[in-house]
Amino acid sequence: MVYFDYGSLGIPDKEALKEAEVFLTQLPMNIISEKDYTLEMVTLVEKTREQIADLYNVSADNIAFISNTTEGLGTIASALRDSEIDVEVGVPDIEFMSSALVWDRSDGIHYCQTRDGIISANTINNCLSRDANILCMSAVQEVSGYRFSFQDLLKLRDKKSNEFWIIDGIQEAGVFRRDLKNDQIDAYIVGGHKLLNSPFGLGFMYISDRLLKQICPAYYGYFNLKEPKVGWVNYLESRTRKLVDLTDMSRRNDASIFESGGMINALGALMLSKSIACWQNFGIDVAIEHIMKLQKLFRSRMYLMEGYEILGSDSPNTWSSIITLTNKDGIDKERQLFNKLSENDMKVSLRSINGIGGIRIGFHYRTTETEVEQLVEMING
Repeated sequence: MVYFDYGSLGIPDKEALKEAEVFLTQLPMNIISEKDYTLEMVTLVEKTREQIADLYNVSADNIAFISNTTEGLGTIASALRDSEIDVEVGVPDIEFMSSALVWDRSDGIHYCQTRDGIISANTINNCLSRDANILCMSAVQEVSGYRFSFQDLLKLRDKKSNEFWIIDGIQEAGVFRRDLKNDQIDAYIVGGHKLLNSPFGLGFMYISDRLLKQICPAYYGYFNLKEPKVGWVNYLESRTRKLVDLTDMSRRNDASIFESGGMINALGALMLSKSIACWQNFGIDVAIEHIMKLQKLFRSRMYLMEGYEILGSDSPNTWSSIITLTNKDGIDKERQLFNKLSENDMKVSLRSINGIGGIRIGFHYRTTETEVEQLVEMING
């Protein structure tokens, strides 16, 4: 099987899986050991938080863990609805479903019109100037693969004090790294299961300081509290502790308050950490260069693919790891090609939204030039 479906699900690294096997094998003995293994797992999670913060050049105080992208989007949407901010949301009309669904109880959802899978900065600027103060969109569109430039948007506008940008980063994190501060992103939400190759129920989100000041979680759990001065073990053993004292215990005031506050996903943290390390070891800039090389290689062979064109833009600045082939004769032709590729052990997706779509090909830094040549030959054959 030649795999081109990283836009749906990533494949865990073999060495990372060996680490997971060791973790699970040793887990029973670690649990029954004399040490408090819950706190050991907390330490593992916190190391992963620091790793993500270092990767994106932000403070660990701005990183929260989530189960998946939809949970992160919903958490932020709920918090904004419950805040003192008037919520009017701008969402591109070709977006990932959850980018709209999480605002479903809001009165004001404004759909920004797109064309041929392209989201122009002018369109988003007009929406934010005229209709919306919350932008909720994907950094890379899941159907067209179009990668949006927030720098282009910033050339057109200064953000209003009540304007917040909530961005789904799952279709770029793991291959492309975004400068969150420079792009003035307020929430960057990433599930681990696609390009990060970590489908183990843990992702992360970045929340800017300016957004953190405006929102509160729906509830608190015990890990949302600051550790007591005497330490968790001594506190939990104390006969003097009472539930009524909880109101006097200090809450954490960082992004982690938007986590459940209950038992953490230590295996997910381990696998997410190992997957990020694989990306870093390959080389983040090298990964981007490799994807761009694959894009150019595939596009240079387009003359062989009669009846097909690529959704999105010809500008390399908008390219991602996704290429979507659309056929002028419609989805029946695309489905024929999809079936042909599947029968020949090439895994892709067929995706559509709002009148556009096609064969979605998802590259990764693991994808080789030889595999792309094989794909082109199969499409043309």
